[in-house]
Amino acid sequence: MIRQLPPDTKAEKLRATIRKLRDDGYPQVMVFTQFTDTMDFLRGEIGRDPDLRIMCFSGRGGQVPSNDGTWRNISRDEVKRRFRAGDADVLLCTDAAAEGLNFQFCGALVNYDMPWNPMRVEQRIGRIDRLGQKHPNIQIINLHYANTVEADVYIALRERIGLFETVVGRLQPILASLPKLISGRVLEGRTRPDEDRHAVVSEIRDEADRAEASGFDIDAVTDADLAEPLVEPSALTMDDLELVVGRPALLPPGVEIEAMGLREFKLRAPGMKDWVRISTNPAYYEQHADAMELWSPGNPTFPAIEATPADLGVMRLAEIVT
Repeated sequence: MIRQLPPDTKAEKLRATIRKLRDDGYPQVMVFTQFTDTMDFLRGEIGRDPDLRIMCFSGRGGQVPSNDGTWRNISRDEVKRRFRAGDADVLLCTDAAAEGLNFQFCGALVNYDMPWNPMRVEQRIGRIDRLGQKHPNIQIINLHYANTVEADVYIALRERIGLFETVVGRLQPILASLPKLISGRVLEGRTRPDEDRHAVVSEIRDEADRAEASGFDIDAVTDADLAEPLVEPSALTMDDLELVVGRPALLPPGVEIEAMGLREFKLRAPGMKDWVRISTNPAYYEQHADAMELWSPGNPTFPAIEATPADLGVMRLAEIVT
């Protein structure tokens, strides 16, 4: 009887969505699920398309398919490197990928299922909606089951408060309370009839109205503090630092540096027990951020700068690297 059931309609919708995104000029797509079991199911469904190469990332770590049909574990850094290199068309992942994995080169993201906390969705979107994004426009597709309280709530939030555009400020407490509100209604069995679902949405709208009328607006208080002052261009570039790091005479006394590869070194300063991997290549650092430091001003491994850019010491350094 189970084998006679028709294909899963949501999985079929996902496959069609991925095909359309690729036709529209987005060759790589991230797909987020809440649960690892769902991810495992989807890689079987999407894997039926011979033109799609799939890679996974969850609490188990990264996984890629082997020739014998099994899935082989790979490291977090390897996931970033392979996806950046274009070795996979679809990255299936859970919220384990919503922290620390940045994919500015990928322009499309699909939320296969939606967590009850909208802030978690915002964290997912932040994997591709960030500085350095290669596409002028990114595509975010949210899949919902029709006539569910989750779909009603997300639609109401998008229309009423501009969800994912206004995620802080007076309405932040409402977003924080949503998981408890939705789960309570689901466990009470009050999410099936139309009138019950509409009552949940009305409750959220009423809370939004009250919050806007009397709530504390954190945006208004912090906007001035968050404004970044203009910074003068640095007197030295990362290429200059590449020359400096290989010259012990230019480094503080006691600092040890050994080359490990192209623009990659290991460093140990006085008081440090272990060596630290560093790089002067931002793109390479981005791929290995969990295992190394970017050697640049502001990083703890970089010598403290006590002089201004006009100081003669910096000018002498600029002369040397020139």
